[in-house]
Amino acid sequence: MKKINIFALLAAVCFSSCDPLGIEPTTSVFEDQFWENPQLSRSFVNQFYLWAPAGANDAFRSEQWSDNAVGNVDRDQTTFRQYDFNNRRYDELTGITSLTGAPWGDGYKNIRQVNLAIERIPSVPNMTEEARDQLMAESYAFRAQFYFDMERYWGGLPIVTNSMTIFDETMLAQNTREEVFDQVLADYDKSLEYFGKMTGKPTLGLINADAVQVLKSRAALTAACAAAASSKGLYDKLAGSDKSKALYRFTKDANHYYQIAYNAAKSVIGKYSLDPDYRNLFNGATGHTSVESIWPMMFNESNRSGFNPANYAHPGGRMYGATTDHSPDWGGGVGGTYPTQELVDCYYQKDKATGKWMQWWKTQQAKEMGVEAGANGALKATTKDYQLMYTDRDKRFYTTVLYDGSYYADKEGVEKCLVGVWIDYSVPTKTEKYSALHTTYKSSEKLEIAGRGQSSMTGYYTAKYVPGKFKEDGTLEAKQTSISFFMVRYAEALLNMAEAAYKLGGKESEVVDAINQIRNRAGLDNFDASVVGHNLWEEYQLQRRIEFAFEVPSHRYFDLLRWGESEGKTVIEELNKPSSGMFIFRKGIESEKVEDNGYPALETDPKYFTPYFEVRPIDNSYYERKFNNAVFYKLPFAKTTLESDKNLVQNPGWENRSYQ
Repeated sequence: MKKINIFALLAAVCFSSCDPLGIEPTTSVFEDQFWENPQLSRSFVNQFYLWAPAGANDAFRSEQWSDNAVGNVDRDQTTFRQYDFNNRRYDELTGITSLTGAPWGDGYKNIRQVNLAIERIPSVPNMTEEARDQLMAESYAFRAQFYFDMERYWGGLPIVTNSMTIFDETMLAQNTREEVFDQVLADYDKSLEYFGKMTGKPTLGLINADAVQVLKSRAALTAACAAAASSKGLYDKLAGSDKSKALYRFTKDANHYYQIAYNAAKSVIGKYSLDPDYRNLFNGATGHTSVESIWPMMFNESNRSGFNPANYAHPGGRMYGATTDHSPDWGGGVGGTYPTQELVDCYYQKDKATGKWMQWWKTQQAKEMGVEAGANGALKATTKDYQLMYTDRDKRFYTTVLYDGSYYADKEGVEKCLVGVWIDYSVPTKTEKYSALHTTYKSSEKLEIAGRGQSSMTGYYTAKYVPGKFKEDGTLEAKQTSISFFMVRYAEALLNMAEAAYKLGGKESEVVDAINQIRNRAGLDNFDASVVGHNLWEEYQLQRRIEFAFEVPSHRYFDLLRWGESEGKTVIEELNKPSSGMFIFRKGIESEKVEDNGYPALETDPKYFTPYFEVRPIDNSYYERKFNNAVFYKLPFAKTTLESDKNLVQNPGWENRSYQ
């Protein structure tokens, strides 16, 4: 058998082009070789797993699009562009096609590859029917996923279901959003049809029938919200041509899609269970084998390497307690995505007086700290026991968030891994020499953000996907970890079913049961509206938010969009204001040079003062968010794209609007 370089062949069919749908003059002889035997066909389909949705990378910075996180503007990566994206500033010539997860440039190239597989796999010689069904099932599922990912950004799209060449007409008009969603759901159904023919046990790491059902429910929930937006005339109220607005109109109602979502998610219920240890899913080497795992994305040094969020999630500079004579450094890369106070507030605390789980500022602990609302409504208190606000919280809090007084990567008691984010502002000109190492507020008298690489401006760091893998010299392992992330896990099946059931009505017991399963796994008691002060729908939204924080595919951001659509909102408040951080002030020990100490002063220090904290908005212009117009639900098509395909229609509201 002749040797063939698989990666060279894949590269040959993945060149870029100027065609609006990414069609290139590929050499058919290269493509033909993939269909000579089952092994090469398997290799061809394997490439689809490399094209994951937004946020599926080693930093998960796309969470900063939502109100769950902010990034460090000094490390505002070009692939996520928090500054421009959150302020809704786009390039007129290129749009945001370079933004990871907004895949216009690669989307149709990927779809062409899938279409090619669907066309050619049926005729591959010497392939068993089981193997053929597996590859066809995967291919249809990936085509659905690719179209769904693109719809989230642009709405109506040209639907292409054949492997087009340069000889085909590629200047196509969009299909409506309804047609795109129906195509996505039909492809998922076709995938399930092929999976239904199989008798073997699914290979761990490959997409499978249960994963497809959950993905189908995810797409159907989004379609239901879009249909609800149509019924409310959300896009009809925008400026633009009727031809543009017609792309957003539905003939089917929201319940049609909610029923599909309910049925799909329901089919998975009971086949898996929630992992008793939430932390095991993200910070251990065996998460992919969990009872909750449906479709894990696995990594190792020799196969699919490059996943190590710990390289980007740690505090910047030296480790805690560094001195001139002893200065261990974290090492690792640059970056950072920091949890917001709004996210932290979602994790309930157990009230030591009643034993009930509630918002932390309502507990007896908060009363003992003297927590009160300031003039602007923000919480504050003066107390040396401020760390009480982080005790007895929802178990998911400790898996997701690092806070003042916690230890990085579960290195409990290891001083150098202690996280300190307090600020000594008693002598403003010396703030930098007095404060803890891990806060970004160190070089400005007014505590304005200075953009110090990797240091938190919210008072928090990310703990999820941080397994604590260190090298022998004590620095972080910046290369590879053995942890996985999940494209699909069982918690989503429960919550998708719960949402669809709630919207359909008459199924409240199922909704409550699903929410309580999620709560109980986190150590909470059953939901009680009288304790938390909000209704079942708001509790569902809260549980979904914290359950999937910092996971693929940026659930929180897209959840806010679809819920806003379904309610006909022109303003999404959570995305139309800056997020907040926790500012902790206490007396520090002055050091000879920056980063030499960072220790808090003892009460015997002549200049000691009682620590105090207050919640403040991160209102620097770099961290502003804007969502005050329904036009922002979808991105504008780049002008170069519109000029190259005269049949495309600009999205509603963008036709005569500045991209800035």
